[in-house]
Parts: sequence; C-alpha cells; structure tokens
Amino acid sequence: MTTSNRRVMKQTGKYALLTAALVLFAGPLVWMLSTMLKTKAETYKVPPTLLPESLNFEAFNRLFDVQPLMWRWIQNSFAISALVVLGAVLSSSIVAYGFSRFSTKYKDRLFPIVLMTLMIPPSILMIPSYVLFTKLHWVDTWLPLIVPAWLGGAYYIFLFRQFFMTIPQELDEATYLDGGNRWTVFTKVIMPLSKPIVVTTVIFAFVNSWLDFLGPFLYIKSNNMFTLSVGLQLLIGQTSQDFPALAAGAFISIVPIGLLFLFAQRYIVEGVVLTGSKG
Repeated sequence: MTTSNRRVMKQTGKYALLTAALVLFAGPLVWMLSTMLKTKAETYKVPPTLLPESLNFEAFNRLFDVQPLMWRWIQNSFAISALVVLGAVLSSSIVAYGFSRFSTKYKDRLFPIVLMTLMIPPSILMIPSYVLFTKLHWVDTWLPLIVPAWLGGAYYIFLFRQFFMTIPQELDEATYLDGGNRWTVFTKVIMPLSKPIVVTTVIFAFVNSWLDFLGPFLYIKSNNMFTLSVGLQLLIGQTSQDFPALAAGAFISIVPIGLLFLFAQRYIVEGVVLTGSKG
C-alpha cells in the first residue's frame, strides 16, 4: 500500500469517526426538532419518520393552552439566572482580585482551601443547606437559589484568579502613580481587560442556573414561582401523550443556551485558554 493510499484511508477513518460522533450528539436534537413540528398522529406512525409531512407549530399552542403559567415560568427562570450571573461575576471577581494582587501571609493557604471545596459532593450539603434555609424562612422564595451565588463560587474564583495573573502588574503600578487606589485598579484596569473570562463566567453561571432542577424543586413550593425546569416536569404528567408539545417545551428550554454559545463561543475559548497560561 502506497503512502498516499494510507493517507487517504487515515483521513477517511477520521471523517467516519467525526460523522459517527455528530450523529451521536446531534441525533437527539434533530429528532426533538422534528417531533415538535409534527402532528400528534405523525408521532404514532410505525415506522417513525424523521421529517414531518408539513411544518406544524400547533404543538406550541397546545403547550401554552395546557399550562398557562409557561410564560411566568420562563420569566422566573430569566430573572433568577440574571441575578445569579450578576452575583457570580461580582463576588467571584472581587475575591479573585484579592488572591491575585494582594500580598498576605494567608493567601497561599486560603486559596487551596477554596479549591478543595470543589471536591465536596453537592449531595452532602443538601440536607444542611435545606435546614439552614428553613430556619431563615427562605423556603418558597428565590433566595436559596440566588444568595449563594453572591458569596463567590470556587470554580469562578479560580477562573478569574488565573486570568488576572496574566495581566501585567505594571498596569497596577501605573494606576497608583496616577493617583488611583486598589478599587480603581480593579474597576478601571483589571475588569475592562477581563472581558473573555467575564463572558465565560456569565455563560457557565447562566447555564447552571437555567438548567438547575434540584434547587427549585427543593425550595420552591408555589406553582407561580416555579422555574422552567420544574414546570416542564409537571408537563410530563399533563401532556404525557402529546410528544410534540413536550418537544416544544424542551426546545424552549434550550434556545437561550444555544444563543449564548452561538454569540459568545469565541470568548469562551479565549478565556479558558488564557486561564491556563499562568499558574
């Protein structure tokens, strides 16, 4: 076998693996999009068909007719996610600024402790957290979902700290010479240069909050305060035989995430690459 033939076979094998991976990961998404555009009768056809006979958006009408609170749940999810994102960016960046710029004898001891909290399984904290929020009378409110984000997240602190350390400290010294202080350095120098990691944190925090099911399920009891993830779970019982309506609900839940990644993927790659460039 010649060298050119080996090269062709190698390239063919790579493309075959990529195609298989594409089918594996994109297959469920394509099937969901196809299902939400079908009529109820089409979903029961044997053998099933991939493409709908005609574009049909009646599933969305049925979805909102069956559950009038859908718009309210969508608004709740956006409100909670926005507050979580704001808290995660502000609190984690401030803590990371201290770890990256302040010189104290405890800094090198505290940062490993922050990272060690990443190894604690969330299930271990579930019961103590619920007891704490119950005693604070925060159950059936959004506070258990929002307040922890304003206390800093270990993963986000790590990302910010690593990124801040790639910014030359000569810029800090120049700001001090111009009459600035530490807060001026943080707000006028560090944060404006940290757009990639800010966008990365915004996306991660938004996705985690938007997709969170266990937190809202545990702490929220009133139907009108549910998030979309919990509300969709209720739809399974109400429209269990209406597969197009269920697919339409799933589509609504992934649209914001898809748009975020579509418009900010460049910043995600840049932020993650730069956070690993300096220890």
